[in-house]
Amino acid sequence: MATSTKKTPAKKVAAKKTAITRQPRRTREEGMELLISAAFELVRHNSPDDISIREIASLAKVHHRFIAEWFGGKAQLLLIVHSRNADNIRGLTATVNSMQTPQVILVITQQIQLSLWLMRNGVEFPDLGSAFPSLPEAIHNLEVNRGISPKEARIIGSIYGAVLLSNVIVNPFIKDAPTTEELFEYISKVIPPVLPLKR
Repeated sequence: MATSTKKTPAKKVAAKKTAITRQPRRTREEGMELLISAAFELVRHNSPDDISIREIASLAKVHHRFIAEWFGGKAQLLLIVHSRNADNIRGLTATVNSMQTPQVILVITQQIQLSLWLMRNGVEFPDLGSAFPSLPEAIHNLEVNRGISPKEARIIGSIYGAVLLSNVIVNPFIKDAPTTEELFEYISKVIPPVLPLKR
């Protein structure tokens, strides 16, 4: 009679539990600042329409529900980004020639895109300068640094603003549209300074 050898069951390999790395506890203020910084970073490289609250929260390493709880929603969070960036823009446009450099134009263009998105999403600004912070600075530059009267400075500044705004809206849809730098260069020749530049 053949004896059957009983196979002993193989030891089950204990499944390794994946260690969940918990984020350190943060105060509400710290969490808010992380979300603002993350939103600021994303707006620099993406259209506001393409940014989700989950993407902002993921970059900030903060749960997405806090965006609604702390800010009231995506639009209110991006309004804070817009407001903080306004100070940055005022600094960038403080000198008379800086507003025509490609880097500054890019920053201003991004701010205009954000302003337009906020308006489409129900945000009301108290005045034009709050919505488009580069405009008052441009007018100030024309008045102080180029010796143009306050009235003319407002008109010329508004022309620059209108050109930039229309370029932001239309340019993505027109293949051979002139660049903002080209438009600004042309306008500068058409509307020369009233007085020589102050040294």
